[in-house]
Amino acid sequence: IQSTINRLSTDILIIGGGAAGCAAAVEARRIAPDISVILMEKAQIERSGCLASGINAINAYLAENQTPDSYLEYVKTDSHGLIRDDLVYTIACGVNAATSRVEFWGLPIVRANGKPLQKGPRSILIKGESIKPILAHKVKESSVTVLNRVTATDYIFHQGRVIGAYGFNLRNGQFY
Repeated sequence: IQSTINRLSTDILIIGGGAAGCAAAVEARRIAPDISVILMEKAQIERSGCLASGINAINAYLAENQTPDSYLEYVKTDSHGLIRDDLVYTIACGVNAATSRVEFWGLPIVRANGKPLQKGPRSILIKGESIKPILAHKVKESSVTVLNRVTATDYIFHQGRVIGAYGFNLRNGQFY
């Protein structure tokens, strides 16, 4: 086990390389290509998170007969009103664009007559066994620094604000 400390500096540190972490890393670099981004993942970004083995549907999609308002009402009912309407509405306004972006990156969407094949009122069928490798490839293509097999153990605080994190490599014990 190495006893050296790797002190890395970055503009944005993302802890967790699941679908959300990978998407956040790619989006951060898209919006601000000159910033540095580090993605710290306790496993390996190609097969980590809840989508590690793939999925067969995108479960947040607005079909032709759905609107952001109808999506909001669905989520509100499903969660017994325990939501922030503005946040759910904002998410609903962007779900189709996010799906289109991942399709452009290589995610196969099942289609019939050129339209995504619906699984339900707010979901479409995909061939999603490759979703994590697709996201991981896009992360690497975006020049994000990836720390695979590094688990975060605590935050670094300065004047009451989080300014970083401590972590160690699960294979060799290297400290970050």
